[in-house]
Amino acid sequence: MKVKIINYSNILYTGYIKSLIAPGKNGKFQLLKNHISFISILKNGHIILIEKNNKVKQIKIQKGILKINKNLIVILI
Repeated sequence: MKVKIINYSNILYTGYIKSLIAPGKNGKFQLLKNHISFISILKNGHIILIEKNNKVKQIKIQKGILKINKNLIVILI
């Protein structure tokens, strides 16, 4: 899956990942390859990215919105 994490002034992360865990408004959720199209409001917490080489990255967020469609994840924070 390809992911782009964008804030008001620049791109914070772009790359290919195996999995993503995000703090949704109603609780944490995980996205894997071929996930159904989905939009969610995000709350305070960390986005956890598991890269193809199994490295784990965390990005702290205050709030945002996430959209996944056809293995492309876009997160606006």
